[in-house]
Amino acid sequence: MIDQLTVLPLTSTRLLAVVYLVAVALAVLLVRPPSARRRARAAAGAGEATRDSDEDARSLRRWWRRIVVAAVVGAGLGVLGSWVLGDVLDVAGVPPTWVDRVWFTAVVAGVAVAVALLVGTSAARRVVAGLGVVVFVLAGALAINRDAGAYPTIAAALGTRTIAPLTVDPAAPAAASTAFLPDLYASWTPPAGMPATGRYGTVHIPGTVSGFPARDAVVYLPPAALVAHAPALPVMMMLSGQPANPDSVVTSGNIVRTLDGYASTHHGLAPIVVVPDQLSADDHNPMCVDGALGDSATYLTTDVVSYVTSHYHVASGPRAWTIGGFSQGGTCSIQLASSRPDLFGSFIDVSGELGPSLGSVEQTVAAGFAGSRAAYDAAQPQAIMAAHGPYADTDAFFAVGEHDATFTAYLAANSAAAEKAGMHVTRYTSPGSAHDWTTATNGFAAGIAHLYPRMGLAASAPDPSSGTTATTTAAP
Repeated sequence: MIDQLTVLPLTSTRLLAVVYLVAVALAVLLVRPPSARRRARAAAGAGEATRDSDEDARSLRRWWRRIVVAAVVGAGLGVLGSWVLGDVLDVAGVPPTWVDRVWFTAVVAGVAVAVALLVGTSAARRVVAGLGVVVFVLAGALAINRDAGAYPTIAAALGTRTIAPLTVDPAAPAAASTAFLPDLYASWTPPAGMPATGRYGTVHIPGTVSGFPARDAVVYLPPAALVAHAPALPVMMMLSGQPANPDSVVTSGNIVRTLDGYASTHHGLAPIVVVPDQLSADDHNPMCVDGALGDSATYLTTDVVSYVTSHYHVASGPRAWTIGGFSQGGTCSIQLASSRPDLFGSFIDVSGELGPSLGSVEQTVAAGFAGSRAAYDAAQPQAIMAAHGPYADTDAFFAVGEHDATFTAYLAANSAAAEKAGMHVTRYTSPGSAHDWTTATNGFAAGIAHLYPRMGLAASAPDPSSGTTATTTAAP
């Protein structure tokens, strides 16, 4: 029973509809004037004496005045609270969307009315008010969560990992070629009996060289990797945002659904995807650099790469390797692809920051760079690109939500620097979304589709399942 509850889909329309209907019903019961029920009983012949009509009218006006004042005060506090928490204190690291602001304000207004009716009312109404507080908050939380696409299940909200270990571990034959084939799609013939979908699960990738205490990664193997004499496939290293764990790229970023969809129309061909843990804990951010917070960069570029090449039949060379991610993971992708063009020939930066950050520049320099401003400056993506450019063959895919003004500005700055450094740049806007997992889902889908021809998996890019708006600029 508990296991079934943990996988309850928090973003399902049916669940939200039920919660919203309960919230509306409680709101109606809560604000219904007491006199209305007494008049109803009198009309039904209960024999109770009716009040004087003038007194009844005054009582009714006081009742509604009480509710309106509570609602207005609550709404004002909600507007103020969303501004302070979202814009001044920046508790989420991104500005609230209009959906967040409206729901936060509505919830605070509803709670204010419920609290106001806890005093001087009947026991039954106090019970309704108490239930209302719980249901109003739940309705608002579910609505905001759906807007962000953050937690698809209760397990995800609790940080409980639900993806099972990967049971398929096809090691490459010792003599198998790892040469990258730019036209693999033309020479590949899927064998009979090839699975219709890929397989995915968790694996442990130890920090053998880095000593980084990573949590288990997630690996996806497409259908073409699950057959005898599998071809050498390209690799994508995809990273979550922060706070999160590798599972979120699957459960919230829907990357397996995206990959299976593309593989189904390309004879089982898709990249092998590894989602390593670049954080070590939800609330920890080593910023994909080597330092006091952990040698995250070495873990990703050495330990993870060694594990993938020794466990799976993957193609070699930078054209065969892509790194990507969302938010903090997007920042990591541009950092590492820019600094290691010999390893990663492409990157997908979905809603990445300007550069590695723990908050203020002062905090970041002190905690992440041992107090060295020079080391901090050198770790910024624009500085890395200026130092390593011009790039001979790097494909940079940038994505951002349509309503994410802050990260749209970051995209503009970093993508312009990438163009200046000689990269082939594509920009994509996720329609109707902001800094959320809807943007991540759409950005991943669009970025992977864009890179399908470059990875040798298709003659032309497939159409992503989501609507796309993209512009491409060739390297100078």
